This record gives sequence, C-alpha cells and structure tokens, in this order.
Amino acid sequence: MADQTLLAKARKARFDDLPNFSGNPAEDVERFLKSIKNLTKATDESNNHEILEIVRGKLTRSAGKWFDDNESDFNTWIDFETAFRNRYFSTTLTHKKFDALKQRKQLPDESITFYFDDIVNLCRETDLNMSEQIIIQYLMSGINPDFKKELSRRESPITTLKEFLKYPKIEQDLYDTFEKSRHLSLNESQQPYFDNNHSSIPSSTAMINKSNQHQYYRKQNDRRSYPVSIQQSAS
Repeated sequence: MADQTLLAKARKARFDDLPNFSGNPAEDVERFLKSIKNLTKATDESNNHEILEIVRGKLTRSAGKWFDDNESDFNTWIDFETAFRNRYFSTTLTHKKFDALKQRKQLPDESITFYFDDIVNLCRETDLNMSEQIIIQYLMSGINPDFKKELSRRESPITTLKEFLKYPKIEQDLYDTFEKSRHLSLNESQQPYFDNNHSSIPSSTAMINKSNQHQYYRKQNDRRSYPVSIQQSAS
C-alpha cells in the first residue's frame, strides 16, 4: 500500500509539472503531446478514458472549450492526437525550429550529452519520422570541431544514435581528463618558483624600513659630530 501511495504522489507531481495548453499559436503542440504521452504511456490504440481526462486537465481557455465540444469523437488516443495536431499545429513554429536546428552548434562548455539531447529533440519536433541517419548528419554538422575530426577518422561510419553518443562521449572524457592534467601540471610547475624565490625577494615594506633606519643612524651620527667640530674651531 505504501508503494501505491508513493506512486500516486509521484504521478501527481509529474502531472503538476506538465505545461498547460491554451491554444495560443506560439505554444508547442508536439512538446505538449510528448509530455502527455511520457506521463500516461499512451499508444495509438489506447482507449483508456483516464488518459483523456489527464489531457483535459491541462487544456485551458479555447483549447479546453474545443476539447469539450469534440470529446465524443475521441475514442482512442490517436483520435485525439490527430484532431489536436490538425487543429493547433503551426507551420511557422516548425520553420523556426528547423532554422534553429540548422544553426545549432555545440557550445565550448556544453557537454556532448546535453548537445545530443537538444539536437535529437529538435529533429523529432521538426519531423516525427526523421531517420536516424539524417539526425546524425545534424549532430555532426554542429558538434565540436575537435570531436568531429576524431569521429571522421573512424573506418566504419556511425549508423545509429546510440553509437553516435558513445564515441563522442569517449572523446570528451579523454579531452576533459587531459585538460585537467594539463592545468595540474601548470600549477605544480609554477608553485616551486614562488616558494623558492619568496625568501630571496625582500618585500617593499622591509626595504622601506631598512632605508628609514639608515637615514636615522646617519642623522644621529651627524648630530654627534657637529659639537666636536665647533669645539675644535673655538680652540
């Protein structure tokens, strides 16, 4: 029973995190559908009415009214998905995603896994039926040039997304390891220089104090010698 309670709480938390959809043209249809399918595990032939209840709970304003007016037509998940996509799918948003996909480059401090996930998501949202070969081409187009060079040296071409993620990740791990070792070597080579020369280089404060002491003793000597010279001249 405790496990069922935890499961129910987890599902509620995921439901609360789902985005609402109001029917605004700027909203992402594919991302909304994907989030619902990930939570409900809906398939094309799913006819569980609870799935549609979850969907209705996230539809607001004009989208909610559209659902209520057409609910009797939704016998399976694919019925709703097809009608929803036909109603709200935006070709303008698709063009924007396609432009973003073509211009996407891996950032200098961006991990290969983050870059990989973002490219794959953009590809899926642009074209649900895009093949892995085409997705790999987009991945190769924007990947770090150093990683791209190493991948291009492979004798056998990369043909699957799983394989693509594997080899660039190895390259990045090696790169990060060597960079870390290089920084450590630089720090170690510089540290003895400062340690060994610290004692031989006098500080500015010490030099000023020494100069002041020299002037003080010289003045004291001048004062002692002055009366003697007067006495000698008087005699």
